[in-house]
Amino acid sequence: MAADKFLGVGASSFYGSNFLRLLKTKGAEVSTLSLRNWGPNEIGEPEYVVNFAAANIVAESWERPTEYLLVNVVAHTELFEVLRKKKIKKYVNVSTPEVYGSVNAWVTEDQVMNPSTPYGVSKAATDMMLFAYHRAYDFPAVITRTANIYGPGQPLYRLITKALDYKKRGETFKLDGKGASVRCFIHVRDACEATYLAATKGRPGEIYHISSYDALTIKELVERIGCKWESVPERLGKDFCYMMDSTKLRKMGWQDKISLEEGLMQCASAISA
Repeated sequence: MAADKFLGVGASSFYGSNFLRLLKTKGAEVSTLSLRNWGPNEIGEPEYVVNFAAANIVAESWERPTEYLLVNVVAHTELFEVLRKKKIKKYVNVSTPEVYGSVNAWVTEDQVMNPSTPYGVSKAATDMMLFAYHRAYDFPAVITRTANIYGPGQPLYRLITKALDYKKRGETFKLDGKGASVRCFIHVRDACEATYLAATKGRPGEIYHISSYDALTIKELVERIGCKWESVPERLGKDFCYMMDSTKLRKMGWQDKISLEEGLMQCASAISA
């Protein structure tokens, strides 16, 4: 049997690079593309395209909102235009719960989008454009929305690795708004398996949530890590709560296997190494 041909867009990210490693264990043929510097001839003839590319630092999106629209909407649409003329089996857009804005309960994939930041607006616009292409051209689009990714080797500016690094150095972590925001965390290996399932088995035109059901506040997380903290003013437009129901993907056979406790120990070991 011939190997599946995957194209990873923006796959140099933490999430994307872990996904590429997973593909190689599954015997897939893998190529990559940078959304910032590419030409149509570089795409080749992939069967599956998974796009991780995004300008994605939420606080910075207030400083450069136009750039976020250009990268997350315009550049993606240019890619859609090329890919719709190719015979791909599935296009997966890796999206975010930021498109929903703040929610106060577990939400399913039909939740109305109500983003609070330029980053969230840009990702919502990309999702809407992608489904417009699906309706107009029968473009085989799937959208995944993933809870907070973490895992060993994640850059130190991300929440869990940053808190672990602060603990190691004995520094005090600064918590926006006393850390009252509620989040769910998903280990990168579990998220990659879910993304692979969405790519190979997901139905075009569908959205799939990738999330654990362990919701906790940022304060609870930082205290579980054992990091000292102090409160600072809340970040502009920060959503209070993201809680995504992942039943749809679980019914397809996926489940998260790495508990937060186990994942935190893995991250701590990587930081200490």
